[in-house]
Amino acid sequence: MDPRNEAVLAYLEVERMASPETNTAWVIDGYSLSTHPDLCDRVKAINEAAGRAAVFRYLYGKPALVAENGVIVAFGGGTYVFCVRLPRAEVDARLVGQRKEKLSGVPLLRERQLQLEKLVEGEWTRVDPWTVEVPKEEGLAELATLVARAVENAADQHPPR
Repeated sequence: MDPRNEAVLAYLEVERMASPETNTAWVIDGYSLSTHPDLCDRVKAINEAAGRAAVFRYLYGKPALVAENGVIVAFGGGTYVFCVRLPRAEVDARLVGQRKEKLSGVPLLRERQLQLEKLVEGEWTRVDPWTVEVPKEEGLAELATLVARAVENAADQHPPR
């Protein structure tokens, strides 16, 4: 496993709910699909707009984009969480997403929220997958550019630029 994936995999990892062969509309490889199907489709569309710069996969029931060398470059979750492996300074402020819900009072949920916050303080940025602040087609192109840049960084084996 590439050490660059450790923190993101620790965030994405959840317990499997069924056998690894289980695949249904709401279970992928035995993991509950914890991402809205519309967001799964959006992640696929972003990758297609980026010229299929990465491989679309499900990791622990969440859609992810993985560079050819195995480095995770983007992932989605829930309804509106989409993160790209680029530092915030490299992302148009109109695309940066924010946590929409307050911190949970449930310890496990709060821990996951804080884990994501820590992840996006460094080499990852949470972006708005629906690009509300940018016209629809321009937003898709901008997100695709971010994914392509993240793939380039992964291929260069350098930290994010």
